Amino acid sequence: MARSADAHVESLNALQRDMVMQRNRSVPFSRLPSHVFLVGIALLSILLTTTDAHAQARGQLRDNAGESAFIEALRQDDPAAAERYVTLRDARAKAIAELERAQQRYAAVGPELRAVALPQLRQAQRGYAESTLAVLDFLDARDRRLLSTYQEQTNRINKALEERARTREDLQRMLRGD
Repeated sequence: MARSADAHVESLNALQRDMVMQRNRSVPFSRLPSHVFLVGIALLSILLTTTDAHAQARGQLRDNAGESAFIEALRQDDPAAAERYVTLRDARAKAIAELERAQQRYAAVGPELRAVALPQLRQAQRGYAESTLAVLDFLDARDRRLLSTYQEQTNRINKALEERARTREDLQRMLRGD
């Protein structure tokens, strides 16, 4: 279980790092029309979380190893969930690539053609948002299941501790001769 939780944390950190990297590659909003600026701000406020210094400092190899460990732990616990995660992850990677292409096209065209490239950019942003939200929904659902399992285990352990405390009291009374 602990290995699974560690792998999950690694996967979340990789997801967070990807979001930060994506934010850093975005087209500067100062060059966009004001309504696009507002839409972009709204999307970014939904999609981006606070950054973690460790997430930015880790190398790609460690991130891949962490995600591989997370997927392997998922496969051991629930093979169907692992396949669902891989599908969601791949869809997100595809959406990121499309968003990067759309941003590059938007940045490459002159101001007079940006109106033509803007719908593609918006569609790519929506695709990225949808795919990232799907991954986050998957992780949230899994975390809720894990939390429920941990709570059940905690309750079981607390009951065992209480039972041993009662047994301990009975044994101490026996020693005192009560």
